[in-house]
Amino acid sequence: MKKYSARITVIFVALATLLQIGLVSPIQAATGGSGYKVFPIRTDINVSRGTSQTVTVYVQNVSGSVENIQTIFDDFVANPKENGSPDILLNGATDTQHGLKQFTTFSPATFTLQPQATQTVKIIVSIPSVAAPGGYYGAVRFAPESQNGKQSVNLSASVASLILVKVPGNFYENMTVTKFSAAQKGLAGDIFTNSKNLQAITVFQNNGQAQEEPFGKVALLKGNKQIGTFDINATTPPGNVLPNSSRSFTVDINGANSFGEYTLLGNFGYGSKGQSISVKTTFWVVPFAWIVVAIVILVLLIIILLLWLRARSKKTHRF
Repeated sequence: MKKYSARITVIFVALATLLQIGLVSPIQAATGGSGYKVFPIRTDINVSRGTSQTVTVYVQNVSGSVENIQTIFDDFVANPKENGSPDILLNGATDTQHGLKQFTTFSPATFTLQPQATQTVKIIVSIPSVAAPGGYYGAVRFAPESQNGKQSVNLSASVASLILVKVPGNFYENMTVTKFSAAQKGLAGDIFTNSKNLQAITVFQNNGQAQEEPFGKVALLKGNKQIGTFDINATTPPGNVLPNSSRSFTVDINGANSFGEYTLLGNFGYGSKGQSISVKTTFWVVPFAWIVVAIVILVLLIIILLLWLRARSKKTHRF
């Protein structure tokens, strides 16, 4: 028996050494390239059918040379990456359902800016009386004027100001949450070995006819005890979710500092009537040291069982 005990001790020390080595190993105003600055970056307005409204945008030449600049207005759609950045529709492409380009005119179309000078550009949004209620959006861009006077569509060499319009009326509003999860450094999961860089990720799907700005709080609980609350989409201005698209919102959470199961409760609102959405998920924080201890104990139990079975087998053969 002493012989078997010595073997167990050696195995335990070797295993503990390997796991200790493993502890130190990881577990798993906008300015464009053109030298222009534009502000505001985004404008949100309501324009009734049969009326017009003027949006003022300012363009500054922050380069050290004289710039000949053209004004371009494009429609945009939601980026499929769900990060809220727009995909500008270039080369004359339009969005017939929510595109704002069809309702806009602007002035001046071209202008010259001295270094550090600023130009005022007026965009007139005219909504016809027959337009459908809901959301419309587009981007006014400023790019270098080409030598032959034709419009340049080089997106990387331009800066843009987004304009989002809501046309009041009886339009459909509906949002759902398609994903609600805990994450660490942007990677969703159910079990985390530490509480560093924990986040809550919420993906909203807009099934309605106008852009929406979801708001609300994520509550962190352990058992029945609330540890903290965290606001989502609390930027200025808040982020929009465009119709027929999804957008992900991430908020940092803290307070899950000990072993155990935690609950995330999301209570969100949106829309003109204060519609609400509630979601829930759980996750575990299991410190890596606990995992090491559990593995060591499990291995020891297996070794002891095997040794006991071997000893019993030898004893049986003797008889």
